[in-house]
Amino acid sequence: MATPTTLPAALTRALRRVLSVLPVLSVLSVSPAHAQLPDPFTLPKGVLRVAFDPQWTTFAELFNAAGTRQPLGLYYSADSLGANLLPTAADAETAVRSITGDAGYRLNAGRFVTRLDNDHRRFPFSFSVGLSSRLTLTATVPLVTSRVKSSASLDSTGAEAGWNPISSQGSAGAIDTLTILLDELDAAAAQLEAAIAAGDFDCPSGPTCDEARALAARAQALGADLRMLTGYAAITEQTGAPIPPFAPLAQSASGVAVRQAIADVSAALQALGQTGLSVTMPLPSQPLGSDAVDVVLAGSEFGYGALSLNPPTTIKLSGFGDVELGLRYGLATGPVFRAVLGTLVRLPTGKKQDDPNDFVDFAPADGQLDVAVSLDGALEPGSRVGLWFSGSYNLQFGDQITRRIARADQPFVPLTAVATVQRNLGDEIRASVHPALRLTPEFRVFFSAGVYHRGADRYSLAGATVPELEALTAMTIWTVGGGLWYRMERNRRGIRLPIEAGFVYTQALSGTGGTAPKFGRMNLSLRLYYNLWGKGPEATTETEEPVGG
Repeated sequence: MATPTTLPAALTRALRRVLSVLPVLSVLSVSPAHAQLPDPFTLPKGVLRVAFDPQWTTFAELFNAAGTRQPLGLYYSADSLGANLLPTAADAETAVRSITGDAGYRLNAGRFVTRLDNDHRRFPFSFSVGLSSRLTLTATVPLVTSRVKSSASLDSTGAEAGWNPISSQGSAGAIDTLTILLDELDAAAAQLEAAIAAGDFDCPSGPTCDEARALAARAQALGADLRMLTGYAAITEQTGAPIPPFAPLAQSASGVAVRQAIADVSAALQALGQTGLSVTMPLPSQPLGSDAVDVVLAGSEFGYGALSLNPPTTIKLSGFGDVELGLRYGLATGPVFRAVLGTLVRLPTGKKQDDPNDFVDFAPADGQLDVAVSLDGALEPGSRVGLWFSGSYNLQFGDQITRRIARADQPFVPLTAVATVQRNLGDEIRASVHPALRLTPEFRVFFSAGVYHRGADRYSLAGATVPELEALTAMTIWTVGGGLWYRMERNRRGIRLPIEAGFVYTQALSGTGGTAPKFGRMNLSLRLYYNLWGKGPEATTETEEPVGG
């Protein structure tokens, strides 16, 4: 009969067990394997299990909506940088289309590539106590770290855009030149309208009068387009509104067309006996540098007020994750078939959330309430082969979070898009099967296949849905893997207090949804058992049923 373990004895036993398992872990740590295995065991009454199950998840790719693998940084990249990635450049594109008459024009500041690599490290400390032979109480306190390596660069080879000439990155004196040009266009339009009103140009019905009216409207429209192209009013009136970051290069086809439109208006004014324009539109002569996007994103001039895509150090968020409390009930506890029904409450203790000013960080925890039910089981009809299985449903409750309201595939939006929204993350379903081969009484080797599905997230702001945040949030991922598991079910004295250790690995094989990660996940496990109260498990013979079995 085992006696309750005193504290000094417990510490001594723990050291012995750790030392005895370290050689096992050193072998397993170099073996490819699978994700966390099912746990088809409950604890005997009065037994404490202390577990440390660290987990590393890494990914640098996603599965898009069609299931095709793509780089994690794809949504942060563009073959031709313009309003397609930076929406505050849209006014400049619209203005150039209006001036040149080219409805398909797009700004092209060069090829922009962002490379992202994420890893998620979870270090959970779990404690389980057998309340009866079938009922087990569990608690898990995780420490979590989320890391992102980010690098971005712009290749302006073949680019047709440079800095907005009147921005802080533009050329000296450009705003003065533009002011002269806009004043002359306004004055020319006003003079033409005054002359038309006075009956000049054969007004009101002569053909020259129609020409003068059209030219006045043309001068006004050109002035309005040039103001839109540069964000002139935001600078001169200091409204704080963002300005377009880019403008066509002077030597580009669109730049030449803009200046030709100005020259045509000047020539038409002179043809009607008016004063022509003395200056033309100041346009950039050099393409952008490789760090241009970081310059655009920083500060408030261009509207983003965000952090760099080339941070000086790896982006890192660390802290406590969501604490878990649960109960597990042994539906079947025989040596051939075991099944354990579990319920779990995940508390909103993880407070490290995404920074709305950081476009590429990943929160280490959801930070909201979850309630999950699970079923873990094992079928082992013989001494060699078996099948372990698991399934779970996780109901996620709502909370509030501060986010930039942007689609996952259109991440760069201005600072004005930051808002506190109501969030309800999609519910999760997991299922997996694990064929097992028992190599020795203590060692099992597993092969695994699983599926994970998450429903679409729901967001609302002031009672209205926010479709931008809901897009591309539903996902399905299929996984494969394998691993080794060590379970010593009696020590040298025959006392039935097992120890467990293992190494498992999972790889995402395929997925759909648009943001499903193509991940690899590694788990290590070390689990030690102690008798807290009562008689404790008794010594066994080789034919007796193992603990928890």
